[in-house]
Amino acid sequence: MRILHLITWLQPGGIEKWLLSMLEQIPRSRYAMDFCCKGPHTGNLTPSALAQGAQVYHCPLGPDHIRYIRGLRRILREGQYNIIHNHLEAYSGLPVWIVRGKIPVISSYHNTHFAAQTWTRTSGIRELRSLYSQHSICYALKHSDYVTGCSGGVLTSLNPQYAEKDNYRVLYYGVSIPDLPTKTKKALFREQFGWPADTPIILHVGRFHEQKNHPGLLDIFERVRAVIPETKLLLVGDGPLRPTIEAAIARRLLQDHVRLLGLRDDVPDLMTQCDLFLFPSFYEGFGLVALEANAAALPVVGSKVPGLEEAVVDGQTASLFDPHDTEAMAAAATRILLDRVLASSMGMAGRQRAEAEFSLQASAKRLVDLYDECLE
Repeated sequence: MRILHLITWLQPGGIEKWLLSMLEQIPRSRYAMDFCCKGPHTGNLTPSALAQGAQVYHCPLGPDHIRYIRGLRRILREGQYNIIHNHLEAYSGLPVWIVRGKIPVISSYHNTHFAAQTWTRTSGIRELRSLYSQHSICYALKHSDYVTGCSGGVLTSLNPQYAEKDNYRVLYYGVSIPDLPTKTKKALFREQFGWPADTPIILHVGRFHEQKNHPGLLDIFERVRAVIPETKLLLVGDGPLRPTIEAAIARRLLQDHVRLLGLRDDVPDLMTQCDLFLFPSFYEGFGLVALEANAAALPVVGSKVPGLEEAVVDGQTASLFDPHDTEAMAAAATRILLDRVLASSMGMAGRQRAEAEFSLQASAKRLVDLYDECLE
């Protein structure tokens, strides 16, 4: 059976990494999964998808949609796909309209807000996109064969009565469970930055975008350093706000204490080297990266928002607060960094939960079960 995933691009991100992991878990002899990208390019993770046998099509979505409509129809005709798995969110209504009644469509949503990522960020265009998005999503919800969300919080944002719908499903992601490092390896990791072996390290992984609340993150870090001045911060990711954040780091005189690592392909291993994961986002569909941190035995301090509350367990594997309460987050982060027993207890609780409920194998089974049900 052949599945075509409709996505923006294969850039490093939660949904993209999860889809690539599903390529590894699900044999192509059972479900052969390919990708159709609507963005300006297919993304720098394309070689990874190709190496696993997937086809990656580039079908750019322009303002008039004509090229995309023709291109998708051609791909579907030539590829003989059995299911369309639609991840286009704000544009999800378009492919549903194109294939309605011909091929089963699963429309999946991965966030509670659908921010513009490309040229539609432009002022004026952004407002038109928002209006378009409302109608597009409404159409997709009404006419898709199945609707999934990466958390109950996402589905609630789409339809507060989703539990009463027979064709709505929560489709949780899965994460890899990395090996834990020795003390020597952690010391060598710090040495590469010129830091002592016992340096406390806070980690954040996320796109440089308003959603991720980097200014709040720097506020929290400064408060932690007021108590534990040797603490360092690593920022992994890239995005449109990176120059703004770099300027803020310089303005706060934090250049010697913050490292921007850019995009990394070794995030799970990187997480095992750190002491705390800080995640003060304003909103999250699920917070996959926080679950990845737990899988690496890393305690999380973050925002008490829908989605993230399902990825981690407040009070057990994480400490969650209002996104604007940087003082409370800083106090929690300081307490965890100073109390190694507490940090270890939270980290191992998160790792055990990830192993039991959110492994890649469990996630692949949920996805295959959905496809089987859709074809029935």
